[in-house]
Order: sequence, then structure tokens, then C-alpha cells
Amino acid sequence: MDCCLCNRKVYVTEKVDANGKQYHKVCFKCSERGCRLTISNFHSHEGRLFCQKHVPKLQAVISRTGTCRSNSGTRRLRHQESAQDEN
Repeated sequence: MDCCLCNRKVYVTEKVDANGKQYHKVCFKCSERGCRLTISNFHSHEGRLFCQKHVPKLQAVISRTGTCRSNSGTRRLRHQESAQDEN
């Protein structure tokens, strides 16, 4: 098999299997800053590898209507729902 990052052949002694893909140990690093990763500390986001420090954070946009929009959908904010229930 080939490394999914550099497309060179991966030998058993230098292989890292993660997310159903194979990498060289030296290729298995953070996409943001090049930090060395291991199976126990890597994160994957949109097909890219990250360390805990550099993994993209979920960014929510809060509108004036009290809804929170994010990558996972839209939901009403709890504190605004409870304030409306009290009125």
C-alpha cells in the first residue's frame, strides 16, 4: 500500500494505520504545525490530521433570534428558552 500523504510505498516497519488509511511514521503529523502524532493523540477533521492543540474548533454563530448555528445544525439556546417560559 502507499502512504495517503506522500504516495510512496509504506513498509510494515514504518506503517501507521489510522482512519482506514496508511501513513509513514514521518508523514503522520499535524497538518497545521507539523507536530508528530501517535495513534493515541491524533484527530482527523475533513480528511486532515491534527494534534489536540491545533484541531479546528467548532465555531458557532449566534443570531438575534436566539438560535445557534453551527456545523451540526440549528438549535435554540437554552437560557433564552427558559427566559421565555418564565414570561
